[in-house]
Amino acid sequence: MQKKIMINYVLMILLGTLITGIFSYQVAQKHYTSEVKNKLTVIGQLVRMELLSMGVSNDYEVLNNVALKYGEITKTRVTFVSREGKVLGDSSTDYTTLENHANRPEIIQAFEKGTGESTRFSTSIGTYLKYIAMRVELEPETIVVRLSIPIDDINDIRKKMVSYIIFGILVAFVAASLLGVQFTNKFTKPIRQLSTFAKNIARGNFKGTINIEATNEIGELAKSFVYMRNELDKTITQLWKKNVELETIINSMIGGLIALDKDNRVMLINKTAIEMFDITNKKIIGENILLVIRNHVFNQFLRQYNDSFEDEKQQMLDIQYDDRYYKVYRSPIGEKTEKAQVMGTLIIIQDVTNIKKLEQMRSDFVSNVTHELKTPLTSIKGFIDTLKNGAIHDEDVAERFLDIIDIEAERLTTLIEDILELSEIETMKQDVRIDDYDLHDIIEEAMNVVFQSAAKKNIRIKHHVDPQISKVRVNKDRLKQMLINLIDNGIKYNNPGGIVEITCVKIGKTVEFHITDSGIGISKEHIPRLFERFYRVDKGRSRNQGGTGLGLSIVKHIVNLYNGELNVESEVGKGTEFIIRLPIAI
Repeated sequence: MQKKIMINYVLMILLGTLITGIFSYQVAQKHYTSEVKNKLTVIGQLVRMELLSMGVSNDYEVLNNVALKYGEITKTRVTFVSREGKVLGDSSTDYTTLENHANRPEIIQAFEKGTGESTRFSTSIGTYLKYIAMRVELEPETIVVRLSIPIDDINDIRKKMVSYIIFGILVAFVAASLLGVQFTNKFTKPIRQLSTFAKNIARGNFKGTINIEATNEIGELAKSFVYMRNELDKTITQLWKKNVELETIINSMIGGLIALDKDNRVMLINKTAIEMFDITNKKIIGENILLVIRNHVFNQFLRQYNDSFEDEKQQMLDIQYDDRYYKVYRSPIGEKTEKAQVMGTLIIIQDVTNIKKLEQMRSDFVSNVTHELKTPLTSIKGFIDTLKNGAIHDEDVAERFLDIIDIEAERLTTLIEDILELSEIETMKQDVRIDDYDLHDIIEEAMNVVFQSAAKKNIRIKHHVDPQISKVRVNKDRLKQMLINLIDNGIKYNNPGGIVEITCVKIGKTVEFHITDSGIGISKEHIPRLFERFYRVDKGRSRNQGGTGLGLSIVKHIVNLYNGELNVESEVGKGTEFIIRLPIAI
């Protein structure tokens, strides 16, 4: 309101000042132009009188001297032009070089009417001029005296007048603004205070004050605003506390929660649900859930909707979203009364991915263990049956069969020991049998265990330990088991005459083990599954080598037990390198 009053007040002052200035400008310009014209006319009369006193017009030098004389005295340009348009003299330029002036409008008017005038651009001197011309009757011919003055002087006067007018308008604007502010501020200040107070309340700021001491209607309105503020503050504070409590509870839930209205638009969703379905839309509230979560099974599940509360029962569905498995529960939202209508749907999502993986791991483990146990047991049973059927009386055959039974029994024993070892490591959170040991001794003991296997294939085992490593703090048997499994793996899948090399480097408190072989290598697609239980790259070759399929899985769990890191680099036909980092350095 103050702005409008102020603008109207200032505009009225400016409009009056502008009209006065324009009127003054027109009057002054007209007066000045008239004065210039009169001046040129007087000068022209003086020149005319002198020419009449001379009485000749054919002496161009005399005429030019007169032009120069009056041009110097009056600071104007004086030009003499014949009826044919020839310039007979000029005070500013060599008259002999000037073009014919017969077509100049002021010359034409002067010969016809006695006087002429015009304002135009002079090509002779390159500027705008004001021209006054008058006819002079001389012998032997009649000529025209033309006087001119640069219009720049007139333009300068105009500019000064415009600047004075603008200055007057600015002064009027400043004065009107100061007076207008003082006038309107007193009138609109209480209204502004009420407006600001109301805006603060709308923004949620209930701590402001209002200082209006008026006893009129505005004062009563101010008191009503304060009372309204206090009541709103109490109500909103209560609602905010309840909302914070509800939001905290919902976002603390392990499972996802989504509340939908009858049109499947999102009314409420917690952070867990957003993370479960990788929702990136920040303005999800009010959006249709079918457009937010792109899963056909989930969407079909939601479309099965009943309007009657009593017909709507809790439902459950298992879905897969990307690589995660969720169990989704749906139940209606509404009051549990006879005539209550369904207001929406409440969705609870439980992440069962780990349960699914554990079930799959258990199933795979049972299947693999059953298969691994069944193969040697079947072999042992077969050879025992053969011995019972008479082969036991053939000493050579019986001895060969007993050797095979012994090998298969040893294989069963090794498999069971590996299973027990793996189970023990998996159930441990931290290895308690830790002490300080010499790393050289542990590596030597591991090499001695696999020495005969390496000798059979003529494989050399080399090792190098960083001189900075003196002792390591570790479970000796556990570390030795890890090294034996890796070295034995390098021997089994190596070429005859190959090399297995163990290198140990100290990096801070970490010991980095590099176990490298020159064997057959592993293709890239097998590396991610290399440490799974019973996983074999070449199943037939692994069994022929006597492996149980648990060696590398044991290695992985030992590394995890010490919070270490395990990486594999391999290239088919060139060999494999296992890189293990364990924080065991002293």
